Amino acid sequence: MARGDHQNGDDDFMDPPQRNRATGRRKEGDEKKKRIRNRASQERLTALTDKFTNDQKGAAAEMGMQSMMDVRCTNLVNPVCDWLGEIYDPASREFVIPGRGRLPLNEESVFCTLGVPRGHIKVPYEVNNEIKEALFPRLFPGSESMPNTSAVADSLQAMTMHGDVFKMKLLMYLISAVFTPTTSLRPSNKCFPILADLENVKNMNWCKFISDFLHNAFSSKMYQKGCRLHLMPMYVDCLDLSTVDFTGTGGPPPAHKFVVSAWTINAVKVVLAAYKATDTIYGKLQLMAKHAIDYSVFGGPQNFGKWMDVHSAPSCPAEGTC
Repeated sequence: MARGDHQNGDDDFMDPPQRNRATGRRKEGDEKKKRIRNRASQERLTALTDKFTNDQKGAAAEMGMQSMMDVRCTNLVNPVCDWLGEIYDPASREFVIPGRGRLPLNEESVFCTLGVPRGHIKVPYEVNNEIKEALFPRLFPGSESMPNTSAVADSLQAMTMHGDVFKMKLLMYLISAVFTPTTSLRPSNKCFPILADLENVKNMNWCKFISDFLHNAFSSKMYQKGCRLHLMPMYVDCLDLSTVDFTGTGGPPPAHKFVVSAWTINAVKVVLAAYKATDTIYGKLQLMAKHAIDYSVFGGPQNFGKWMDVHSAPSCPAEGTC
């Protein structure tokens, strides 16, 4: 095993780094020297893909990851992602927007947002030290420990080839920084069994993998983990945008097959500004009709509680109506 690595790979749900209690800030040096995030952010990904050659983008497409080469949103609005985590209902696997409706967290919603493969093979995200020992020297020759995620991105940026090593590093980066980012600065050892089966990456069910990881994180109230590239665009794409003024942003997002290929960060910010109720709470805009759930005919008394949760005002007592 490479020195300094975790044997069990159980860093997926570690507690996040703490802020300075006095200032509420992390020590990041000169704020003018902006550093691209390497956890739960696609910012570095879009910077990388802009410089990928056609052959490198073709290599990504061979693994079913073409949509990740077409991400238009260059950054995240973290407060809305945190808010979605807080309103998530693990029992129903839905985001419950008071007075508006519910949005599911499932394979289909992830596919519509990200366009990643939804195959029949389970993503083998698990510790296998034998596979790791075989692949590590090939990926990181001369290294004794797992590099941090930003170093993997630097390595990708410097590559001119598009063969298996490129594919493995790209997958490792996507998993660690986009699909299932955690609070760890380094890629998880659980990536290696996936990298060992490049031929079947396109046949793996990445949609279930991503949705299950988010579900497990939110169920444990760990809102900093999971694929925020799914959360934020998914949410704004489900809103009724008829009253939103997109002047100066290039207009509303165009018709699209996958959400990530349509939304820019400027368009997202315009929508969230119109949708914001307070600094940390959203919910002013309606959901699109096809996403809002109508419980006026709720199928019997067993579903009345759910109907009340969605349609009653937050001030309503649980035992009565307003």
